[in-house]
Amino acid sequence: MATEFKKNHAQVCEAWRLLSALDRAIYIQAAIPKLALLTGDANKAKRLFAHLLSAAPMLDEVHRMTGATGETNDLYVTARGKTMVIGGESARAMAVLGQLVAALLTGNEVILHCPSQDEMCNEAAKILYESGISDDVLSVANDSQTITLLYIDRLAQVAVAGNQSEVQVISQELANTDGILTQVIAVTDMEGLSEMLTPDYLYRFVTERVRTINTTAIGGNASLLELGTE
Repeated sequence: MATEFKKNHAQVCEAWRLLSALDRAIYIQAAIPKLALLTGDANKAKRLFAHLLSAAPMLDEVHRMTGATGETNDLYVTARGKTMVIGGESARAMAVLGQLVAALLTGNEVILHCPSQDEMCNEAAKILYESGISDDVLSVANDSQTITLLYIDRLAQVAVAGNQSEVQVISQELANTDGILTQVIAVTDMEGLSEMLTPDYLYRFVTERVRTINTTAIGGNASLLELGTE
């Protein structure tokens, strides 16, 4: 039974990753009005969330790269993987939810952990579930210790909202973990949320990949490949 659950869980998360960012944005957009109400400043939150969602078309761009004759090489971005969104004691709800929106928009599986705002986390998850996002893709883990969660297998990145000291503690703990390198995405400006407004912010939640396709027909006339150089 547990194996079947894990199998389905992986399939659901993979299906979420394979959606276009524009499609994922539709699910998130449906939740924005209610999510904004959890922040204490709904108008500011709506502007922040709208700014993040407006980048969806850029996340879907595919760039054709110059390659050898007989193949195509397309550069694109995709989700990095399992992502933990952590809110420290000093974190404000808007910063935590902004990180959550960013992680979901970029196609990642997300674990939300903000024990000091447990009610907000549960309500945010409920709102996103109602918008159509699966509980396989988004889960809340406020019952566990932060340090314990940082040792989850194949944790790709941790998006932290908090002060510099809280970010440093988490970064140092992650440096002691084994396995893949876990990236830290920090938001420490609780007033201006300036980190979320930088052009490369969402790209920190993704990784680059190249899709290479061999376009040479097997058994064809190889001399045809030289025609373009004459």
